[in-house]
Amino acid sequence: MTPQQHDELRQMLSAYLDHELTQASEQRVRLHLEDCPECRQACEEMRRLQEMTRSLRFAEPPEDKMKELERSLAVQAPRRLGWTFVVGGLTAWIVYAAVTWIRHWRPPTVEELIAGAVVIGFLMLLASVAVERLRQLPHDRYRRIQK
Repeated sequence: MTPQQHDELRQMLSAYLDHELTQASEQRVRLHLEDCPECRQACEEMRRLQEMTRSLRFAEPPEDKMKELERSLAVQAPRRLGWTFVVGGLTAWIVYAAVTWIRHWRPPTVEELIAGAVVIGFLMLLASVAVERLRQLPHDRYRRIQK
């Protein structure tokens, strides 16, 4: 047997122990294990390691901690990511607009003034809603109610 074939069969040991090989491959590994004490020892060590890991027991976290973790991952992560995109996008837009304005200064057209007023108004409304929501958050009676 060539060293390359030996290495190939040795790499199949884990799949052999997990019964994930085809019948022909499993038979090849089994025959190789009969002839190779080095691989037989490695296979036995893997088998003992599997048995040890199967017998491990992990403490289950309390249900309230699991619900809190689930809520934080499902709600807070996308919300933070969304705010990151909004703030980053607005910052990039403001920087781009400022650089463009500085480089190509000219009096704004009526359309640009109207568009600017709409954007500024939208941002002011968004900011006022966010500030009001943050102010009301400590007094929200329904914040901790669960289904």
